[in-house]
Amino acid sequence: MFTRLSLKNIKSFDSAEIPLANFTVLLGTNAAGKSNIRDTFRFLHGLSRGYKLIEVFAGKYEGGDQIWQGVRGGPYEFITKEEPFGVIGVEFSETKSIYVLRVESMDSKPPRINAEVLSMEGNILYQIQDAAPTFTNIGIMAEGNLEDEQIVTVLPDEAVLPQLADTQPYEGREDQNINLVKSGVRITTDHLRNMRFLDLSPDAMRESSYPGQNTLGDRGENLSTVLQDLVENRGKGDAIIEWLRALTPMDVAGLRFDRDSRGRVSLTLMEHNKRATSAESASDGTLRFLAYLALAFSVDTPTTCFIEEIDNGIHPSRLQLLVELMETQSKQGKLQVIATSHSPALLNLLSPESLGNAVLVYRTEGSCYSKVKPLKDIPNFSEIAERRHPGTLMESGWFENTLEALEYVEEGAK
Repeated sequence: MFTRLSLKNIKSFDSAEIPLANFTVLLGTNAAGKSNIRDTFRFLHGLSRGYKLIEVFAGKYEGGDQIWQGVRGGPYEFITKEEPFGVIGVEFSETKSIYVLRVESMDSKPPRINAEVLSMEGNILYQIQDAAPTFTNIGIMAEGNLEDEQIVTVLPDEAVLPQLADTQPYEGREDQNINLVKSGVRITTDHLRNMRFLDLSPDAMRESSYPGQNTLGDRGENLSTVLQDLVENRGKGDAIIEWLRALTPMDVAGLRFDRDSRGRVSLTLMEHNKRATSAESASDGTLRFLAYLALAFSVDTPTTCFIEEIDNGIHPSRLQLLVELMETQSKQGKLQVIATSHSPALLNLLSPESLGNAVLVYRTEGSCYSKVKPLKDIPNFSEIAERRHPGTLMESGWFENTLEALEYVEEGAK
């Protein structure tokens, strides 16, 4: 899945390299830049779906209905004002591929992508440089090299990657290298399209849904029918009940799925004493945890999920279950979780591996740029974390103070 995100002149980042694991927790104070990382992934996700660049920023509409909400701030806040362009790069583990975009955004002019490259295991599969506003010359690998003069007609206001994936303008060429290009384009596009951005709403999770709606919406829509499918068709009922009984004091015996007069399915939690608790009266935290279970157990293809404030609504005494769920499911390789948190309690519960993979997003005093630092890269962090709870260090501001002091010393040494 994603192993690294590289940013230059994007949002609050001047230059940053953000390593990503199967389960990565982003830490940092308010306005440190954590949500800007989410915005960058949403930008890539929108492009991969074939949206025009301005639609990715401003919103996509079909028949008067908005099917995509634009990236916060629009194009003129996405790139820092000091430079007219920004660079985004992502690395993937499965194919050892790297996808890089250079986005140009200047006042009074529509934003555009003027450079784009996809490489895999050190071989450049295709690239464009200084794209023209009407058509693009794309170099596509052939016989181990790029065909610099091959002209492929692509739309100038969309990323090339989804256009190559969906239209395959190189059809008819079947040499070994072009098959490598096709494979790299398809896998990279799938990675970017199979992203989720959970923003769970208790009201949406309480709504009943029609049978067959087996995809959990980002707000938690279709929770009842996703769980029904997992219980009745996929044999996940016992595992879900086991997690639920650990989470709540309820003696949950099973899940019941009732139909209303319109055929919509509603969810009810059944206890051994026959007491029934409908989704309408279930707690927000219980519904959130059910949504996490529904997502984790229903993922069929490798998926990266970004979750803001992952611990929201979960009682501190039950956070251990949330951590266990995310760590166990992400280790299986189908689900990658990138989550933000302000919870010292959650930080204390992370396994040594997940704690080391946690990333601090911060700003030093007097700087307008965000910086990142994996906790494992802070000098002597593992030894310090053995003596003091990481959550206590977080509450006291130790992380930010330490990194600011280290930068002060480094500047003095220069």
